[in-house]
Amino acid sequence: MNILIVEDDFYNRMMVAHLMRNEGHTVQEVDNPEGAFEMIQRSPPHLILLDVNFGPKHLTGFQFFERLKKKEVDVPVIFMTTRADLEDKLEGFKIGADDYITKPYAPAEVAARVKSVLVRVYKRTGLEQQQRLRYDTVELDVAALQVHIAGRKPIDLTKTEMRMLMHLMQRAEQVVPREDLLNAVWHDDFYGDSNIVDSYIRKLRRKLEADPANPTLIRTVRGSGYKFSTKK
Repeated sequence: MNILIVEDDFYNRMMVAHLMRNEGHTVQEVDNPEGAFEMIQRSPPHLILLDVNFGPKHLTGFQFFERLKKKEVDVPVIFMTTRADLEDKLEGFKIGADDYITKPYAPAEVAARVKSVLVRVYKRTGLEQQQRLRYDTVELDVAALQVHIAGRKPIDLTKTEMRMLMHLMQRAEQVVPREDLLNAVWHDDFYGDSNIVDSYIRKLRRKLEADPANPTLIRTVRGSGYKFSTKK
């Protein structure tokens, strides 16, 4: 796996990089969030280990992560910081962090948490078992992260969008509760805001629906959840 370490402390960065290489990962390193954007564009990582504090001239780790989400960069993030207050941890999870490690940390803990997130995101999704999923005129190409709708060009999806759409299509014409989607896509150890489900539904509608304000594929069932349907 390709791991990006965004950390301004040289010794911490070198220690974590050495640890990740010993675990068999490819490692990219950068000491500021702005440089991380360039690295992500050049070689998208499978996981980002992200510090929170970078000094007054740079974005904070939280701000950097928020911008990643706005750019629809879908990659798991583990915050690594001295900010151990519960409020800071909750802020990290609220914006969608996959884990939060406080310094000083033991190398074994870092390795275990990285492994846990990678397994959760890349092994438990079922994406590697099912390469294509078709329902009526809609087909998911899981390996290519694309959805094909009859009469339209292929539509690119992020990994999270793919997992959510696949879960809905596997239960086509059935109402899927928001909590079910949250657990299926982010799993039951997610501590962020459950409104993230609605946010990704809106993203999918903008990509899939002819009129996102009046969706016909991903429908809201008020008080219950969402339903994928091709029926008129």
